[in-house]
Amino acid sequence: MGQRKEKTSYEFNHTPTTLLVALFGGACGFIAIESTIGDAMDAWGLQMKRVSSWQVHMGSTCVGVATFFIFLFILELMETKSKITAWRSSVPWLPLVLPTALATFVHVPFYIVIVICAGYAVWAYHRTCSVRRSPARSERRAI
Repeated sequence: MGQRKEKTSYEFNHTPTTLLVALFGGACGFIAIESTIGDAMDAWGLQMKRVSSWQVHMGSTCVGVATFFIFLFILELMETKSKITAWRSSVPWLPLVLPTALATFVHVPFYIVIVICAGYAVWAYHRTCSVRRSPARSERRAI
């Protein structure tokens, strides 16, 4: 007979690495929009001339933040294998889409958006870390 494998009590949980990989995905989304928008402006001509350059760049930033959120949710889902835990640990980052979307339609200086998002990101990071280390989750595994 084969031997049974014992389940280890150690669970890999490295939130900074997960966030960095999600940040890389968001940066790829941002760069993809930034690199294709010039061709789109050339192709659509006068219709795209009505869009200001700050709207284009903030729209790219909004797409990058949304891509970051999607990547983070998928990575958390793959790591924790729980949709609820993945959602609870990634949803604090979702409100970052709002200031960038707002700044796409209303002219808000980029440095103000960065300060708002950076201040909020500190709270979201701590919230993500606390969800990943929640005692209720570890108690369920011990049972």
